[in-house]
Amino acid sequence: MGYKGLIKAFMERIGRGKCAIAVISDKYLKSPNCMFELVQIAKNGEFYNRIFPIVLADAQIYKPVARLKYIKHWEDEIKELDEGMREVGAANLQGFREEIDQYTEIRNTIAELTNLLKDMNMLTPDIHSKSDFESLLNAIAQRLDE
Repeated sequence: MGYKGLIKAFMERIGRGKCAIAVISDKYLKSPNCMFELVQIAKNGEFYNRIFPIVLADAQIYKPVARLKYIKHWEDEIKELDEGMREVGAANLQGFREEIDQYTEIRNTIAELTNLLKDMNMLTPDIHSKSDFESLLNAIAQRLDE
């Protein structure tokens, strides 16, 4: 994406791609832009076949209680923005309603997406690095050949 490139359009394009590598971290799972991208991948179908995740150690997706914290995070984001919007006049709030809608869509899909990710047998970043990402590259090549 070049200078002044539109982030949302770029992420929508990634979401339509045949393959998408996602480096999943705690920060990724709490980022509106990153999660918009992940939701776009899911919305365009065949999520399992198109996503090639690398999950970092800080991404808490393997225990249900830890995954609930991400749901809580997005519920808090929605509540904070909604309350902030109530404190100002309703006129000329273009973009804010769309942000709440985006956060709501993330909140509504994060449980399903993290549940699928935690069920995938993924190699650790160290294993990928030591093998020069051979398994990942082979999996992507196989997908591209389909």
